Amino acid sequence: MRIHRFGGKDVSVIGLGSVEFGGACPESRAREFMDAYADMDGNLIDTARVYGDFRTPQNGESEKVIGRWMADRHNRDRIFLSTKGAHPPLGQMQKGRLSRAEIRSDMAESLNDLQTDHVDIYWLHRDDENRPVEEIMETLQSLIEDGSTRLIGASNWSAARILHANAYARSHGLTPFAANQPQFSLARPVYHSDPTLKTMWDAGMEELHWEEKLPCFCFSSQARGFFSKLDQLGEEGLSESVKKQFLCDENRDIYRRVKAVQAETGLSAGAVALAYLTCQPFPCFALAGASRLEHVLSLREAGDAKLTDAQRDFLRQRL
Repeated sequence: MRIHRFGGKDVSVIGLGSVEFGGACPESRAREFMDAYADMDGNLIDTARVYGDFRTPQNGESEKVIGRWMADRHNRDRIFLSTKGAHPPLGQMQKGRLSRAEIRSDMAESLNDLQTDHVDIYWLHRDDENRPVEEIMETLQSLIEDGSTRLIGASNWSAARILHANAYARSHGLTPFAANQPQFSLARPVYHSDPTLKTMWDAGMEELHWEEKLPCFCFSSQARGFFSKLDQLGEEGLSESVKKQFLCDENRDIYRRVKAVQAETGLSAGAVALAYLTCQPFPCFALAGASRLEHVLSLREAGDAKLTDAQRDFLRQRL
């Protein structure tokens, strides 16, 4: 699997997502997924405090599964471990949880469940624009100074808030955000059920990455398998929810371009879609989820895939 150099480490360009580990994805299956991913030399595992059991709900279930797996495999030193905290209460998404006490409590609980003394990158899962970035960056600096995390990142923050936060950090000798985690896929979503999500199509986001060369960790990178399903099943085979979120003339046109790149490269539609992300001119990592083992195994092709700049730009011009 190809790598990008990030934070002084070689990090796989395709990361394994774990949204439902310990919930809809039982631990035995999650372990099978992680073993298969590690066997293809993948080392980026992304989780979050709220991932896992959304039915109860109960925080930490995904982190617990990953923590037990790393302890059993004795491979913590080989994993680039990414987790997120400070998420609003489920069902109250507009309620901020970015006080110093809340951030530090989430961090401590994550480390306990992951059975480690540090994570490689810690993300704030949401923003609270009513809270000054100065206070937030001071709190994050305390996590770096006590060794809880090596790097910090923003997820679902606006480009303007990231720039403000990093400007403050740099001018005060603090650690800036090392990366951003927005929704980014080759297919552009036309519908969002969660208004708190931030995407690469939001104001200033693309410029942030192109001009600042800020690394990007893309969630929902496969667009729920849109291009793979379209290629295998046609439009009639798409679920109503996938149609609602992604089926539009713009994405139909991109699919025709995907077919042309497939003819040139021999890659599957899914691999082309992920390679579009991992071949951006700034460091870009695609976080990919799976519900079946074959989904994980298919990441090997995507992780090795390389597009030329011309092929990448043919798929989609700058947003």
